[in-house]
Amino acid sequence: MKERKDLWKPEEDQLLEETVLEYTSNGDTKASAFKKASTDLGRTVSACQYRWNTVIKKRTDYGSQEIASNKAASQTNETPDSVPPANLAQVIHFLRNFAKTQPNSEQMRENKRLHEAQVQLKLQNEQLIRRLKDKEAEFENQLLQYDEMASILKEADQLLKHDSKEEKRAVH
Repeated sequence: MKERKDLWKPEEDQLLEETVLEYTSNGDTKASAFKKASTDLGRTVSACQYRWNTVIKKRTDYGSQEIASNKAASQTNETPDSVPPANLAQVIHFLRNFAKTQPNSEQMRENKRLHEAQVQLKLQNEQLIRRLKDKEAEFENQLLQYDEMASILKEADQLLKHDSKEEKRAVH
Protein backbone atom coordinates (compact mmCIF):
# COMPACT_ATOMS: atom_id res chain seq x y z
CA MET A 1 0.00 0.00 0.00
CA LYS A 2 1.28 3.43 -0.93
CA GLU A 3 1.94 5.90 1.93
CA ARG A 4 0.11 9.19 1.64
CA LYS A 5 2.39 12.23 1.49
CA ASP A 6 -0.15 14.48 3.19
CA LEU A 7 -0.13 12.43 6.42
CA TRP A 8 2.04 13.97 9.09
CA LYS A 9 4.34 11.83 11.21
CA PRO A 10 4.86 12.64 14.89
CA GLU A 11 8.52 13.48 14.12
CA GLU A 12 7.39 16.02 11.54
CA ASP A 13 4.96 17.60 13.99
CA GLN A 14 7.74 17.76 16.56
CA LEU A 15 10.17 19.39 14.12
CA LEU A 16 7.55 21.94 13.05
CA GLU A 17 6.67 22.70 16.67
CA GLU A 18 10.30 23.12 17.73
CA THR A 19 11.12 25.30 14.73
CA VAL A 20 8.17 27.63 15.34
CA LEU A 21 8.93 27.86 19.07
CA GLU A 22 12.60 28.56 18.43
CA TYR A 23 11.94 31.26 15.86
CA THR A 24 9.21 33.01 17.85
CA SER A 25 11.23 32.95 21.08
CA ASN A 26 14.12 34.61 19.25
CA GLY A 27 11.80 37.38 18.04
CA ASP A 28 11.42 36.10 14.48
CA THR A 29 8.06 35.76 12.78
CA LYS A 30 6.07 32.57 12.42
CA ALA A 31 6.22 33.07 8.67
CA SER A 32 10.00 32.70 8.71
CA ALA A 33 9.62 29.63 10.94
CA PHE A 34 7.16 28.07 8.49
CA LYS A 35 9.56 28.77 5.64
CA LYS A 36 12.42 27.06 7.48
CA ALA A 37 10.22 24.11 8.50
CA SER A 38 8.95 23.69 4.92
CA THR A 39 12.53 23.39 3.70
CA ASP A 40 13.43 20.86 6.41
CA LEU A 41 10.27 18.79 5.97
CA GLY A 42 10.00 18.94 2.18
CA ARG A 43 6.51 20.42 2.42
CA THR A 44 5.02 23.71 1.31
CA VAL A 45 4.94 26.77 3.54
CA SER A 46 1.13 26.64 3.35
CA ALA A 47 1.09 23.02 4.52
CA CYS A 48 3.30 23.86 7.52
CA GLN A 49 1.19 26.88 8.38
CA TYR A 50 -2.03 24.88 8.05
CA ARG A 51 -0.68 22.05 10.22
CA TRP A 52 0.44 24.51 12.89
CA ASN A 53 -2.89 26.34 13.03
CA THR A 54 -5.20 23.33 12.81
CA VAL A 55 -3.37 20.65 14.81
CA ILE A 56 -0.32 21.67 16.80
CA LYS A 57 -1.51 25.04 18.03
CA LYS A 58 -4.85 23.60 19.16
CA ARG A 59 -3.28 20.48 20.67
CA THR A 60 -0.94 22.47 22.90
CA ASP A 61 -3.02 25.67 23.02
CA TYR A 62 -0.10 27.97 22.14
CA GLY A 63 -2.36 30.88 21.30
CA SER A 64 -3.70 31.31 24.83
CA GLN A 65 -0.32 30.40 26.37
CA GLU A 66 1.45 33.11 24.39
CA ILE A 67 -1.13 35.70 25.42
CA ALA A 68 -1.02 34.61 29.06
CA SER A 69 2.77 34.46 29.23
CA ASN A 70 3.10 37.86 27.52
CA LYS A 71 0.58 39.37 29.96
CA ALA A 72 2.37 37.82 32.94
CA ALA A 73 5.74 38.95 31.63
CA SER A 74 4.57 42.52 31.06
CA GLN A 75 2.97 42.71 34.50
CA THR A 76 6.04 41.38 36.31
CA ASN A 77 8.71 42.84 33.99
CA GLU A 78 9.83 39.33 33.06
CA THR A 79 10.78 38.00 29.67
CA PRO A 80 8.72 35.16 28.20
CA ASP A 81 11.75 32.87 28.73
CA SER A 82 11.59 33.47 32.50
CA VAL A 83 8.01 32.19 32.72
CA PRO A 84 8.02 28.53 33.81
CA PRO A 85 7.52 26.12 30.90
CA ALA A 86 3.99 24.72 30.64
CA ASN A 87 4.59 21.65 28.50
CA LEU A 88 7.28 19.32 27.24
CA ALA A 89 7.85 21.24 24.02
CA GLN A 90 8.60 24.39 25.97
CA VAL A 91 10.96 22.47 28.26
CA ILE A 92 12.82 21.09 25.25
CA HIS A 93 12.98 24.56 23.75
CA PHE A 94 14.28 26.00 27.01
CA LEU A 95 16.99 23.35 27.31
CA ARG A 96 18.14 23.91 23.74
CA ASN A 97 18.47 27.64 24.36
CA PHE A 98 19.87 27.23 27.87
CA ALA A 99 23.48 27.67 26.77
CA LYS A 100 22.60 31.02 25.20
CA THR A 101 21.23 32.29 28.50
CA GLN A 102 24.18 31.17 30.65
CA PRO A 103 26.21 34.00 32.13
CA ASN A 104 29.70 34.39 30.78
CA SER A 105 32.82 33.73 32.86
CA GLU A 106 33.28 37.44 33.61
CA GLN A 107 29.79 37.59 35.10
CA MET A 108 30.52 34.43 37.08
CA ARG A 109 33.72 35.97 38.51
CA GLU A 110 31.82 39.14 39.39
CA ASN A 111 29.08 37.07 41.02
CA LYS A 112 31.69 35.15 43.05
CA ARG A 113 33.39 38.40 44.10
CA LEU A 114 30.06 39.89 45.17
CA HIS A 115 29.20 36.73 47.09
CA GLU A 116 32.52 36.87 48.95
CA ALA A 117 31.95 40.55 49.72
CA GLN A 118 28.49 39.68 51.02
CA VAL A 119 29.96 37.02 53.33
CA GLN A 120 32.52 39.54 54.64
CA LEU A 121 29.78 42.11 55.23
CA LYS A 122 27.71 39.55 57.13
CA LEU A 123 30.69 38.78 59.38
CA GLN A 124 31.28 42.48 59.91
CA ASN A 125 27.61 42.95 60.74
CA GLU A 126 27.71 40.14 63.32
CA GLN A 127 30.81 41.68 64.94
CA LEU A 128 29.13 45.09 65.08
CA ILE A 129 26.00 43.57 66.62
CA ARG A 130 28.14 41.87 69.31
CA ARG A 131 29.93 45.16 70.03
CA LEU A 132 26.58 46.95 70.24
CA LYS A 133 25.27 44.38 72.73
CA ASP A 134 28.45 44.74 74.80
CA LYS A 135 28.06 48.53 74.81
CA GLU A 136 24.39 48.19 75.78
CA ALA A 137 25.33 45.92 78.71
CA GLU A 138 28.04 48.38 79.78
CA PHE A 139 25.56 51.23 79.57
CA GLU A 140 23.04 49.30 81.70
CA ASN A 141 25.71 48.69 84.38
CA GLN A 142 26.66 52.37 84.43
CA LEU A 143 23.00 53.36 84.63
CA LEU A 144 22.49 51.07 87.62
CA GLN A 145 25.55 52.57 89.32
CA TYR A 146 24.25 56.07 88.62
CA ASP A 147 20.83 55.19 90.07
CA GLU A 148 22.48 53.76 93.21
CA MET A 149 24.65 56.86 93.62
CA ALA A 150 21.64 59.12 93.10
CA SER A 151 19.64 57.26 95.76
CA ILE A 152 22.59 57.46 98.21
CA LEU A 153 22.87 61.20 97.59
CA LYS A 154 19.12 61.66 98.18
CA GLU A 155 19.36 59.77 101.46
CA ALA A 156 22.34 61.85 102.50
CA ASP A 157 20.51 65.04 101.57
CA GLN A 158 17.46 64.00 103.58
CA LEU A 159 19.65 63.12 106.58
CA LEU A 160 21.35 66.49 106.40
CA LYS A 161 18.01 68.29 106.20
CA HIS A 162 16.66 66.20 109.09
CA ASP A 163 19.77 66.86 111.23
CA SER A 164 19.70 70.58 110.54
CA LYS A 165 16.05 70.80 111.65
CA GLU A 166 16.86 69.07 114.94
CA GLU A 167 19.77 71.44 115.58
CA LYS A 168 17.50 74.44 114.99
CA ARG A 169 14.97 73.10 117.50
CA ALA A 170 17.62 72.53 120.08
CA VAL A 171 18.89 76.10 119.73
CA HIS A 172 15.49 77.69 120.20
